[in-house]
Amino acid sequence: MSPQAPESGREVAERPREDGAERDGIREDDNPIPLWFNLAFLGCIVFAVVYWPYYTFSGWSQQAQYRAEEAAAEARYAAARAAQPKGNPYHGNAAAIAEGQQIFSTICAACHKPDASGLVGPSLVDPYWKYGHTDEDLFTTVSGGRPGGMPAWGPQLGSDKIWKVLAYLETLPRSPLPGVGAPPGWTPPAAAAGGPGS
Repeated sequence: MSPQAPESGREVAERPREDGAERDGIREDDNPIPLWFNLAFLGCIVFAVVYWPYYTFSGWSQQAQYRAEEAAAEARYAAARAAQPKGNPYHGNAAAIAEGQQIFSTICAACHKPDASGLVGPSLVDPYWKYGHTDEDLFTTVSGGRPGGMPAWGPQLGSDKIWKVLAYLETLPRSPLPGVGAPPGWTPPAAAAGGPGS
């Protein structure tokens, strides 16, 4: 292209191409590469030469950072689990059971039915307990959730309310027959424990 006058009024010198060919009255010339572009290009090369060995051999990487954060989270979780009581502190506490009933009716009954016999969620009054029936097992199920539909209620309810709901479940009448959520054809063992707190 022909030299053009920039806003300053000065022409930019162009290097004529060797072929010097004109096509449709237009001749193509070569402008020199700007100094800032060459410096930026060289700077990228210098940065890559310094950064690559640092990233590779310094021990820092996003994978290592992720593993460190994961280990810290696991340590916090283990500390929180260790601080939790192993048994339900509200066994037989009438006030806690009444509060647990209210929480169950508000939150849990939609999936487990008001009588806890199961609807979308499994029955909580039959002898089949997929993830265990001890206080600790049940607390883990409610607070952390389980695959296949049970959400983690720990962040919303907190430990205290979860224990109260479990104390309420202990008071419900038990069914000796497998209910909603039990595998087809499952038969209760002769000495099966029957539910929360048993």
